[in-house]
Amino acid sequence: MTKILLRALLASAALLAASSASAAAGPTSADMLTAAKGRLPQLLACLREEKVALVGAHRGGPLPEFPENVVATMQRTTSLVPAFIETDVQQTSDGVLFQNHDDVLDRNTTGKGRIRDQTWAEISKLKVRDTTAYPTGYAPQLLSEILGWADGKALVLLDVKPQTDPDLLMAEVDKAKAGDRVFFLAYTVAQALGQRQRRPDAVIALPVFDRDMLAKAKAAGLVNDHLVAMVRPDKVDAAFIPELEAMGVTVMSGTYGGPETPDAVYRTPADAGTFQALAKAGPRMIVSNRPVEAATALLADPTYARKLKACGVGH
Repeated sequence: MTKILLRALLASAALLAASSASAAAGPTSADMLTAAKGRLPQLLACLREEKVALVGAHRGGPLPEFPENVVATMQRTTSLVPAFIETDVQQTSDGVLFQNHDDVLDRNTTGKGRIRDQTWAEISKLKVRDTTAYPTGYAPQLLSEILGWADGKALVLLDVKPQTDPDLLMAEVDKAKAGDRVFFLAYTVAQALGQRQRRPDAVIALPVFDRDMLAKAKAAGLVNDHLVAMVRPDKVDAAFIPELEAMGVTVMSGTYGGPETPDAVYRTPADAGTFQALAKAGPRMIVSNRPVEAATALLADPTYARKLKACGVGH
């Protein structure tokens, strides 16, 4: 056992015990899927009304020995806390869709080079590295594997990389019969329109970091109750998020990306306020690299499970 892994296990033992107890007694990831399946816009509307946030696991919630974007990591996260899964879709040179964040293989696999220059036969032989850069026993996973695993277990946000063929994407979603249990992240208005044209009822997440970006989304006809706006609450004025919600838009924010973010600041359950403060700032979907800690922090608020239950998440 490595020293890094030992430290990680010791630091999280109490937290995992607490979150396991919470998951057993409270809302689950499967409950979230049940509430969202076929009616995600309605669930989002309830989250806005109740002023409550869902937690998402960024790349599944990786940590030592549990690499990003693989089923084992997603299974671990969703078995501990109520969370949806955020995962990244890339396309190989021969048109195979699989899960990887970067457009190159160097950082988090045992391979090298650009994904678009390599076939699935080549990539499938690799191993995925964990957060310590250690090669694990897991191979890169197909989009179809992720969608198959998530059926009955978790709502999934597909972070669709711009070079991905939208027709291939929607064909995979249809093949898995996952159209009512996924939503899509687009990087540009043009990409979002391509997704919306192919699936008119799709819920699409799109960066809306300021009013200029909002104006472009409006002009494209994307601003409605099927839009999730990616917003940085600390970078906008106090009126921005309420304005979006008045248009029926749901706000989503990340808890990672800098030394002052909740993911960086959180150390023990006594730091639950770091995540709770972000939730109170207006996002109704919070995506974290530390989803177990984020969800446990929100569950520490005695009103959290009650508000989720009012939206159909839990019993």
